[in-house]
Amino acid sequence: MNDSIKYFSGTAIYRNSFNLQQLSSGQKIELQLGRLTAMAKVKVNGIDVGGVWTAPWRVDISAAVKPGVNEVEISVVNNWMNRLIGDRNIPVNQRTTWSPVIPYHADSPLQPSGLFGPVKVTGLPL
Repeated sequence: MNDSIKYFSGTAIYRNSFNLQQLSSGQKIELQLGRLTAMAKVKVNGIDVGGVWTAPWRVDISAAVKPGVNEVEISVVNNWMNRLIGDRNIPVNQRTTWSPVIPYHADSPLQPSGLFGPVKVTGLPL
């Protein structure tokens, strides 16, 4: 595990592109995110198309896609559990978080964080 991000809490941004060979009017096109922790916002071609915070982790991207190359940006936000655990490993005066109740210890298991996928575009031939 990369120690520089081991206890990260915040937003990770994933970017990629896909190519649509054809685009039929009125057809619903979805971006299926697979699995993630804990919520995500999606942009396609710079247009905010929505967010997800529960399964089935799908977003309707019909209004933003176009024939040809489409750019996707997925911002995934985790909770602060890992940061709280990380801060339990350093002196109090160096900690970046504070809470009146912290149910975690320095050796508590970390929460998997990020976009695990698989990410798929459904609705049209790619």
